[in-house]
Amino acid sequence: MAFRHKFTVLAALNPDILVIPESESPAFLQAKKAVMPWPNHVWIGKNPAKGLGIFARDGIRLKLKRNHDPAHRFIAPVNVTSADDAFDLLAFWTQAEKRQSDSYVAHSLRALDHYAKPLKRSTLLLGDFNSSPVFKQNGKHHVELVRRLARRGFSSLYHRLNDHEHGSEPDATFWLHRNQAKPYHLDYIFAHTTRTPKSFALGDPDDWLHLSDHAPLILDL
Repeated sequence: MAFRHKFTVLAALNPDILVIPESESPAFLQAKKAVMPWPNHVWIGKNPAKGLGIFARDGIRLKLKRNHDPAHRFIAPVNVTSADDAFDLLAFWTQAEKRQSDSYVAHSLRALDHYAKPLKRSTLLLGDFNSSPVFKQNGKHHVELVRRLARRGFSSLYHRLNDHEHGSEPDATFWLHRNQAKPYHLDYIFAHTTRTPKSFALGDPDDWLHLSDHAPLILDL
């Protein structure tokens, strides 16, 4: 939330692309006279103060793909192109529905079924999945999500690079009510096993909890 108040600290990371759940829309930001450092964007949602935004620096073009289905709420297939690269992002900010059977991760599974056919090796699936095996109610569905992606050759970069199992992470990406005594690992970047990043890191809660209940995942390809 309040994306415009976090421009300075995010810009210090010098990002090429940002995926921002709970993001204000570009029109909302313009109305607030917020000068955004990233001129290119894709944004989906109905509430202009709280949607899913993908933002990029000058020289990187973002385009919402034609197979985008708004029924899969806050999941955006985006084509990324620059002078020397082109790939797809599947950005997630999963939402639970009223029925328990439509949990956060069940929502991700349905979206994966919809977007799986054009899933290329260069695709990155990333964002706030709001799911983990540690949750009693729907943890098994997260395991199913990881298995389905593994069958297509995709794995979580954090888990692959650190040799951790899902649900046994010593590092968190989210702290309930910003309380460091209530940590969870809910945010992921899934990449094909043929892609090896230059670096991958999680933000330190001491640096981020005054801004958000999540810390960033920072990837350099």
